[in-house]
Amino acid sequence: MSFFYHSVIGALVPELIKKALAALKRIFRLRAIDDATKARVAVKEYPRYYKIGYTLWLFCLFSIGFVAFGYIAFYLPATSVDFDFRNYWKFIFLGLINMIGAWFIIGAIFDQIFWWLSSDSFKDYVRYRNIKEGMDVDIPLQIKTLWKIGIGYYILFSPFLYFLL
Repeated sequence: MSFFYHSVIGALVPELIKKALAALKRIFRLRAIDDATKARVAVKEYPRYYKIGYTLWLFCLFSIGFVAFGYIAFYLPATSVDFDFRNYWKFIFLGLINMIGAWFIIGAIFDQIFWWLSSDSFKDYVRYRNIKEGMDVDIPLQIKTLWKIGIGYYILFSPFLYFLL
């Protein structure tokens, strides 16, 4: 039974991601990278260590949310005096809401910092990887979009945050 489950998930997830990326491009009216830049970054040769740098960049972005979740869901209850564990569910939901919000807001901040610190050659490698992965939108536009989504996300979930606090 588990083989069938994993084979269905493995078959559906790539198509779902492609459709989600196309929908995000359409919703936020993101312009694709021009053809000249696509051709330029496709023919360049990149050092092997750029893969490590790109992987570390993505690792930093994904770990931000988990750090926020761990801080709110585990550290705050453990360090508070006279904590009532019957209210622990509030910390779990606060952690989950802020984990996703951190992926958007703090992720946009980290993206901006990493983009600003990167060399032109590494920026081309990031563009190449984005094109290869189906999100052929330049990083500055992605950063602006992350800010928009993050602010909208926190506005949408502000009543829940108020209730949980």
